[in-house]
Amino acid sequence: MLKKIVTFRPSFTLRILTGLVAFLFMLSVCTLTYVADITTTLSERDLQFRGRLIEQGARYYKDQCARCHGPEGKGIDGIAPGISNENFLGQVEFREVDGQRVIQQIKPSKRLAELGYKGTLRDYIRSVIASGLPIKSSADWADPHPPFLDSYGGPLRDDQVDNITSFVINWAQAPKPDGESILPPPPGSGGAPKPTAVPLTADQEAGKQVYLKAGCNACHAIKGVGSQGAVGPNLSKIYTLSAETIASADYKSKVKDQPASTTPEDFIKQSIHYPNAYIAPQCPTGACPAGVMPQNFKDTIPAADFDKLVAYLSMLK
Repeated sequence: MLKKIVTFRPSFTLRILTGLVAFLFMLSVCTLTYVADITTTLSERDLQFRGRLIEQGARYYKDQCARCHGPEGKGIDGIAPGISNENFLGQVEFREVDGQRVIQQIKPSKRLAELGYKGTLRDYIRSVIASGLPIKSSADWADPHPPFLDSYGGPLRDDQVDNITSFVINWAQAPKPDGESILPPPPGSGGAPKPTAVPLTADQEAGKQVYLKAGCNACHAIKGVGSQGAVGPNLSKIYTLSAETIASADYKSKVKDQPASTTPEDFIKQSIHYPNAYIAPQCPTGACPAGVMPQNFKDTIPAADFDKLVAYLSMLK
């Protein structure tokens, strides 16, 4: 006996609906895959773009900020405090929140807490770069912070100020230990009584004028005499540094017929007359280059003036 085989034959309408559902399913899969891929690509490109902006900020920082805050943001004695340390920056990390890269503060800035500042770290850094500080925050610094944004009379555009801000904040991911930086005094301490400065002798005062007249302050800085020096090493403690250099094991003169100095005064004299005899290791923008300091001061500064200049520099301890 033959059995009748029953086959299912969907209607034309059902076949159309089934095909449509399958098509929509495949379209959804492709769309989700595309969105995931493009989101990943955009996220990667966003990180690359932000990285380039930070690199640009590093260049602007070197040109405009390193002369006072140092190439690594550690500060320069008598000129400006460090800005790459944990005391100032705290510590941050970057996280993705709703597709946006945002700053998460892990450790708060002690400095902003001391100042009573209620805004964000980024707001504070950007505002100081943009508009400066119209008055000195402490007697420890030679000059108040100048404005850098063009709308305040500075040399930089908004985007350049933003990039420097991003560069400085980037230090906060791994801030330098406070012991490696020059920290500002607590607020209010600038008004505390300070030791009376020892007045300059007549020869020392005359030597200070020789220093200024010879244009030494164009490249060097001395606390209280101006901070325009952005090329050569800071001379605020030149006598002490000279003594330390002479005492170091690797000190020697690099100029023929110029023996190594044995006293700080001789070291200072030799450094002016024969600048390449010893190249200081650190300048405001990095390692000190050779051949930058004029080689003819022994001919252009009269002997009597030169002795007064050395007398002035030798009291900077």
